[in-house]
Amino acid sequence: MTSFNDSFGLSFTATSADSIFAYEALMPKFLGFRREMMKDLAALLEADPEMPMANLAKGYFMKMSGARELTPIADQQRALVKGMAGRLNPREAMHLTALGQWCDGDMDGATETWEALLRETPLDPLALRLAHFTHFYSGDGRKLRDSMAHALPNWPEDHPCYGFLLGMYGFGLEESGDYAKAEQFGRRAVEINPEDAWSVHSVAHCLEMTERHAEGIEFTRALEPAWSKVNNFRYHLHWHRGLYHIERGEFAEVLDLYDNHFGRDVDTPYYLDMVNATSMLWRLEMFGADVGDRWQTLADIAAKRIQDDELIFVSLHYFMALISSGADADVTAMMAHLEEWAERPTTQGRITKQAGLSVARGMLELRRRNYDAAVKELYAVRYGMDPLGGSHAQRDIFWMMLAEAASKGSDPKLALTLLAERTARKPHSAWGWERYADCLSGGGQGDRAEAARATAKELVAH
Repeated sequence: MTSFNDSFGLSFTATSADSIFAYEALMPKFLGFRREMMKDLAALLEADPEMPMANLAKGYFMKMSGARELTPIADQQRALVKGMAGRLNPREAMHLTALGQWCDGDMDGATETWEALLRETPLDPLALRLAHFTHFYSGDGRKLRDSMAHALPNWPEDHPCYGFLLGMYGFGLEESGDYAKAEQFGRRAVEINPEDAWSVHSVAHCLEMTERHAEGIEFTRALEPAWSKVNNFRYHLHWHRGLYHIERGEFAEVLDLYDNHFGRDVDTPYYLDMVNATSMLWRLEMFGADVGDRWQTLADIAAKRIQDDELIFVSLHYFMALISSGADADVTAMMAHLEEWAERPTTQGRITKQAGLSVARGMLELRRRNYDAAVKELYAVRYGMDPLGGSHAQRDIFWMMLAEAASKGSDPKLALTLLAERTARKPHSAWGWERYADCLSGGGQGDRAEAARATAKELVAH
């Protein structure tokens, strides 16, 4: 094994320079969600089976899948590279440490290791994207933003991954609330590469958070020939388009997107497919749409995921499917698993204990129409749900559940408080105004209720 540098000075241990070129070509495919990425990595490992960074990348990719059955492969990759310890350069050794921390359940520690690595070698695209991933699943938009902010000035604009970084920075800006600046960076990234699905996604988030629903539909639809070339992440962009349609009361369009896109290929190890599907069905039902028997297919898949313990955010969406299909035995089994998970000394175990259990119990009570019990659970953690991970747009469903439960519960003043907050935060959401109108009407405030209901009708009409 020999030390080689890539085109931008990163040092690698490998058997030949060809391995470095292959690894360098792999990174834009990784950042771009290309379907051929795993096949190209397999070819690299076949040609150079002892290349440390190729083996570490395989371990990382298994962890990013969020699937319990792929976790042992990540452990195997860690053990394999650990056996090469005497040949690793400092950056490779830090990657080994980070993979080990992640495999041991210490996501916070892994993130800190990647950030330390990036201070030494900021041009490492793998470390940058992995830190982006775990910052995202910490729910801290400031860290998501700042991780990119301190790396980006070091990157030359002719780097093949540069456009991807702009989109990641845009997403961090969006999740930290700077929507105008976020949109500028996201759109610049999309101009560089319209096939960059993450950057299209960054702009889609800006349009969602600023409630520009018609513009969001037009934006995502116009770019679909480009972003639809990627792996299953393309379904998440169809899901985003569904969010715009649902706010416009266009439920038939949402169900069409579900049946033909993001609800079609859900039985895969890629967790985001189930997250998309379950969260949208729950939203549709809260909006008053009939989703037919679609829950049962999702529940059958979720039943195989009861023991998954990679990301509590994902497991909560599996739980949605189980409690929505009436699978009582599976619901009991999964709740027992969540309670056990909450006692583990891991990053996700801590988050499950802090917020995940309350959200799961709240969802279950809401499904059982025990509205006051649901409010009690969800209200207790309403400002502590960010660490569950996911985006503001994704976590919004938990806030909607709280508002839904309160609007049907026995405390009308609390319901009015929560719906007033909702309409202030999302003034272009017809759903929020309709719920607010119901609460105002129930509280004897007929004139205000009429005005709120008129606002909802106007929003749907336009």
